[in-house]
Amino acid sequence: MRKETKIRLITAAIAVPASVLCFANFWGTVGLVTVAIGMAGYNYVTIVLNNSRKFHKIYYIAAIPALAVAFGFLVKDPFAVVSAYLIVMAGGFFFDIAFKDPNEIIEKNIVYGTLGLWYLSFNLSFFTAIYYRFDALYSLALLGAVYSFDSAAYFVGSKWGKHKFVKRISSGKSIEGIIGGWVFTIFFFLIYDAVLYPFVGWRHYSWISILLISSIIALFDSVGDLTQSIFKRNREMKNAGKFLPGHGGFWDRIDGLVVTAPMYFVTIEILRYFHILSMKG
Repeated sequence: MRKETKIRLITAAIAVPASVLCFANFWGTVGLVTVAIGMAGYNYVTIVLNNSRKFHKIYYIAAIPALAVAFGFLVKDPFAVVSAYLIVMAGGFFFDIAFKDPNEIIEKNIVYGTLGLWYLSFNLSFFTAIYYRFDALYSLALLGAVYSFDSAAYFVGSKWGKHKFVKRISSGKSIEGIIGGWVFTIFFFLIYDAVLYPFVGWRHYSWISILLISSIIALFDSVGDLTQSIFKRNREMKNAGKFLPGHGGFWDRIDGLVVTAPMYFVTIEILRYFHILSMKG
C-alpha cells in the first residue's frame, strides 16, 4: 500500500466518525457545515484573491462561513436566505470598488468573491436544508455516499483506470474510476438502508431512487472535482492546502460535495413529489 493511501485512510478514520457525530442534532449539522465551508473558503480566497488587499480577503473569508450560520437561522424562509446572500454580495461589491485598485483587481474581487459566496457557502449549506426539509438520516446518507464514491473512484481508478475522463483538466480521474465509484455508491445506499431498517421500520430509498441518486452523485461529484481542478491547474497547484494529510486542503476534500449537495436536494425533492423516494411500511 502506498504511503499516500495509508495517510488518506488514517485521516478518513479520524474525520469520518467526528463528522457523523455532528449530525446528532440540527445545530451540530450547521456547525459541521460552517467549519467545512470556513476552511474551504479560506483555501479558496487565499488562492483566487492572492493579489487582492488584505481587507478584501478578510471580508470574504469571514462572509463565506458567516452566511452558512445565517442559512441555519433562516432556513425556514427561503426568501430570507437569498436576501442575506444578496446583501452580503452587495456589500462585497461596495468594498471592492471603494478602494483605488487597478480595474483588473476590482474585477477579480467582484467575480471570484461573489462566486465564493454562492459556489461554496450557498451550495454546501444545502446540507442544512436537507436536514430541515427531510431529516438527519438523509443528510448523513449524502455525506456517506459522496465519501464512498470518492474513495472507490480513487482506488478503482488507481488500480484499473486507463481511460481518462477529461484529461485536459484532470489526468487523475478515469472513466473506470467513476464507474467503480458509482457501483460502490449503490452498495452504500443498500447497506445504509439495511442497517437502518430494523430501527425505523421503513427504507429511506426505493430501488429506483437508489439508482437515480447514485447516478446524480457520480455525475456531479465528478463535475465538482473537475471544477476545482481547473482552479488548481491554472495556478499549477496540486492541492488547495495541507490541512488534511493525504487529502490536501478542505476545499480538496469537499469539492464534489459543493456541487452534489444542491443536486441531491433537488433530486430527492422530485422523487418525493412523485412518491418514489422511499419504501415505507
